[in-house]
Amino acid sequence: MSKLVAFLAIPLLLSVPAALAQPGAGAPLQQAELGFGLYALGSKGLEVQLTMRRDADDLRVEVAMRTAGMLDWAMRMTMTGLSAARIGQDGQLLPVRYTTDSDGTWSKRLTRMSWDANGLPIAEVFPPNDEDDREEVPDLLKRNTLDPTTAMVSRVLRGGPQPPCQGSDAIYDGRRRYNMHFSPLGPDTVKPHNRTAYDGPAFKCMVKLEPVAGYSRKFLAEWSEKDEQPTYIWLVQPPGFDAWLPVKMEGSSRIATASTWISSARLNDTDWLRPVGFIRAEVPSDSIH
Repeated sequence: MSKLVAFLAIPLLLSVPAALAQPGAGAPLQQAELGFGLYALGSKGLEVQLTMRRDADDLRVEVAMRTAGMLDWAMRMTMTGLSAARIGQDGQLLPVRYTTDSDGTWSKRLTRMSWDANGLPIAEVFPPNDEDDREEVPDLLKRNTLDPTTAMVSRVLRGGPQPPCQGSDAIYDGRRRYNMHFSPLGPDTVKPHNRTAYDGPAFKCMVKLEPVAGYSRKFLAEWSEKDEQPTYIWLVQPPGFDAWLPVKMEGSSRIATASTWISSARLNDTDWLRPVGFIRAEVPSDSIH
C-alpha cells in the first residue's frame, strides 16, 4: 500500500527507554502476517494485508490491498504486489523481482520489474510512461536503489535495540525515482481505541519524500518542497523478536489527513496482535504532531 512506508537504519543517537529497547534482542522474524486499516474523512478507506516469508537465502513478500467503506462504493480498487529478494552473506537484501497489479474504477496499472546481472532494475509498466505524461528515469538514477517493499522490509528486519528512524532510502518503483528521509522524534505512546490492535509504548519517526525523477509533468509543475507534508510512523519491537514493526502511520495530502493502524499481526506462526473487531464510525481525534 502506498501509505505503508518503510525503514532501514544507522544507529540512533537518541537514547531509548527500557520498555522499547531490548538488548540482546530476540528471535529473528521468519514469517509475518500483518493487517492494516487506513481511515480518512471519517471512515475506513483501505484494507491491507502483508505476508512475509524468509529462509536463509531468500525473502518473499506479498501485499494485497482493497478499498473499503464509502471509498469502495465511489471508486473500487484492488491491488496485489509481490517482492522477492536474495539475502546476501552480510544480510543485505538484493532485489530479484517486484510486481504490482492494480485494477480500479478509473484505471488499471501494472508494473513488472527485474534486476540484471549488474544490479540495474529493468521495468515494464502499463500504461507506458510516454502515455502517462512522464519521462523515463535515466539508468544512472536507478543504480543503488531498492523497490518500495524491499526498502520497507530492510528496515523492519534490521532489528537491534535502536529503532530504524534515521538515514535515507533511494527508491525506484518502476515509474518514479524518489528519496525517503527518516528522522527520529522520540518515544511516544499509541493510545487505545477501537481502530488499532496495539496500544502502548512506541517510537515515533518522521519521513519526508523527495521527488527525483519519473513524476508526471503536472505533478512536477505543482510540487513545492515547502508544501510537502511529512508522514509520521510509530514503531514497536514485539516482545521476543528482533524486528521493528509499524503500528501506526499518519500523513496529510491536499484532500485529507489519513491515519493507518495495525489491525492484526501473526509472527512466526504465533499471534502477537489479535484482529480488531467491529469498527464504529467515529475517528479518534489524535493530533499528528
